[in-house]
Amino acid sequence: MSEASERSWTIRDYQAGDETEIVALFERVFKKPMAERDPAAHWRWEFAQNPVGPQVIELVWAGGGRLVGQYAVSPRRLWVHGQPRLAALSLDTMTDPDYGRQGIFSSSASACYAAMVERGFDFVYGFPNANSVGGFARRLGWSVIMPAPVLIKALDLGAPLAAKLGVPVLESLLGPVSRSALEAPAALDAAAQALRTRLRGGPSLDVLPFGSFGAWADALWQRCRDQHRIWVIRDAAFLRWRYDERPESDYLRLQVVADGEVVGYAVLALSERPEGKVAFVMDLLVDLDVPGAASALLRGLETRARIQGANFMSAMAGPASPTRPWLLRHGYLPLPERLFPQELHFGGRVLAGISQAQLDDPGAWQLGWGDVDVL
Repeated sequence: MSEASERSWTIRDYQAGDETEIVALFERVFKKPMAERDPAAHWRWEFAQNPVGPQVIELVWAGGGRLVGQYAVSPRRLWVHGQPRLAALSLDTMTDPDYGRQGIFSSSASACYAAMVERGFDFVYGFPNANSVGGFARRLGWSVIMPAPVLIKALDLGAPLAAKLGVPVLESLLGPVSRSALEAPAALDAAAQALRTRLRGGPSLDVLPFGSFGAWADALWQRCRDQHRIWVIRDAAFLRWRYDERPESDYLRLQVVADGEVVGYAVLALSERPEGKVAFVMDLLVDLDVPGAASALLRGLETRARIQGANFMSAMAGPASPTRPWLLRHGYLPLPERLFPQELHFGGRVLAGISQAQLDDPGAWQLGWGDVDVL
């Protein structure tokens, strides 16, 4: 345990059983439960059951056994310029409102980073919001790499426009018109792909739902891992934990199969937002060397999102991501930072092993909504 000089609190590593106080602190700080039905189960999934390990959670305790702060990271294995690296996603940073402006944020972060170095981590990264990004940069030495590379595709503007104009009856008029107009890019792409296949030949493609990630995901990762210079290693163990085992989640999963072999998959999450129902593309991995596979998968996602009544779809793709041109071709558009429902930035800090310049290159990164911990 390390004493904070002239402070009324101390910092120590997480110990078994601390999660009860962690969940309570989360609710005090964020004014909402960690999960709707079972916050303790969500915490166990996020930290105790993470297949990467080792967990690093630094807790700040005041007198009387009151938890007043936390700096925690969720371990991830990343593929970085052709090499596996141990890194971690910074999340659930918390300071009790009664203990603000006492240095808890920077002190607990320093303790966490020191522990990470001891346990073999190379860097830490995350998605600070508008309120916290300055603190991460000034106090913790983070580089702000880029605004979160969010793309948006409109599917049905009837309800959002009617609500914006304050005329509910317009939804029945605007909905069909906007749906027809916004379906055009996917329809044109499907027609063009069918013509290319007919003229040049190509594999038979099927887009199918699936229930869980199996050994095929390991094989797909091996064939696709060098598509991007920096991204989370998407092997079967990680994908099962992230999507199959997350409590209180109901993801839609699709895979594209070429002549009997899985050549891509995508994961979709639906969420009600003030601007309408949004279908978030959590994960998108496809062998771009298979003709038509990426387009078929994106069309399949759009079809499912429309069936579920989504008004918008959202994906992420960095400025040099090979998947970005496919998304743009399918009608996804960059969302200006000022229009983000919640302003998100992406950044990180090197601890050991690689240079900060490697981390700071926006074009090196492949990100998705599944890399954020809120969905």
